[in-house]
Amino acid sequence: MNKALINTAWILGEKVMLALAGIFITVYVARYLGPSEFGLISLALAVVALITPMVKMGGDNVVFNRLARNRHSGMLLMAASTRVRAINFVIICTLLTVGAWFYFDTPKQMLVFSIIIWGSFFTTNEIYSIFFNSSLDSKFNTVAQNIALGIGVALKFAFIKLGATVGFFAAANIIQWAVSYFIKQYLFRKKTRDVAHTFRTRSRRHSRHIVQVGIPLAISSLSIALYTRTDQLMLGSMLDETHVGWYSAALTLSQGWMMFPMALMTSWMVGINHAARSTDQTLFDHRIRRLFLAVFIVAVIPATIMGIFRVPLIELLYGDEYTPAAAVLGITVISSVFSVLGTAAFNVITVMGGYSFLLKKMLFVSALNIVLNYLLIPRYGLIGAAMSTLIAEILSAVVLNLFYRRGRVLKLQLTAFMGIKAPTAQPAS
Repeated sequence: MNKALINTAWILGEKVMLALAGIFITVYVARYLGPSEFGLISLALAVVALITPMVKMGGDNVVFNRLARNRHSGMLLMAASTRVRAINFVIICTLLTVGAWFYFDTPKQMLVFSIIIWGSFFTTNEIYSIFFNSSLDSKFNTVAQNIALGIGVALKFAFIKLGATVGFFAAANIIQWAVSYFIKQYLFRKKTRDVAHTFRTRSRRHSRHIVQVGIPLAISSLSIALYTRTDQLMLGSMLDETHVGWYSAALTLSQGWMMFPMALMTSWMVGINHAARSTDQTLFDHRIRRLFLAVFIVAVIPATIMGIFRVPLIELLYGDEYTPAAAVLGITVISSVFSVLGTAAFNVITVMGGYSFLLKKMLFVSALNIVLNYLLIPRYGLIGAAMSTLIAEILSAVVLNLFYRRGRVLKLQLTAFMGIKAPTAQPAS
């Protein structure tokens, strides 16, 4: 069997387990804590999603692409990225902690926020999964994630039975992240024992490369985080944490199935990177079309089912307290489909070297989303936040690709769905 297909199976296995167990325990915790305290945790996690691109400095994409092409150079970039992330993390989290003292009203809110922010070290600084994905050894990620998931689920279930407060559930997230981090670190060191000196090597050239290339990617990724998390952050600031809780309940369901297209994308990007190194432009375009078509089909089927049965799903899983989330779910499932397409386009444009374009596109979309949320949330509440994100996702995933290389990526997207062979575009000068 093709190694890429086996790798996809491992990634898919990991994502399925994470999604199913994650949805189950998240719903269970949400019912236990109620919309307000569940919204507090969701708000802190939204901030983590916001700082992650700034900490990583675009390192995931840069390191993955280099590892797929040149392992030795990729290892040097991994080491450089690790050091850059650690420095960024300490600076950003220190500033956030100081700011939180002025934002939150109670010690409990401050405690939950601080636990999650500082505990996110184990996710923002985890680079080992990139190595395993690039070498088609995603089984190691699956093992680590599922062990950590089992521990996290067990802890949260125990805390519910013991009647624990919200701070314990915040700590459970950190323990889960830490277990996954240390298992992957151990497996990475064991697998690369023969070239361990490469990972420990300090290369200023590679550090400069991470910063120079990573800054546009970091800003682009930050913009993505902004327009995907702005709704939660602005709901919290303009309305209250209960609204964040309702909105997050809908997001949990609408994004829970995204592991399927993401698994395909992670594995297939290795083949696209290999095709990019060849002179066969037809093969490169063909693989990109297959990627767009596959992720769309895998994304749209569960989104349609979930959108149709949104009301009974919310009532069954969350209870009457979360009834307002049903209306939001009908919109967020559509946004999730375009989010998957946008992520695929982002990865493809990265391989093509379109860092500058991604920077401009994401800055525009994130700024527009902030304006839309500011205008629509006071008038339409939860629906306004969901519509703002949907508009941003459509623009980012499809429409704005018209302006990259004379619409080459957009043509590949459209011809993938329509089954029409696109003309070969001339490379950008």
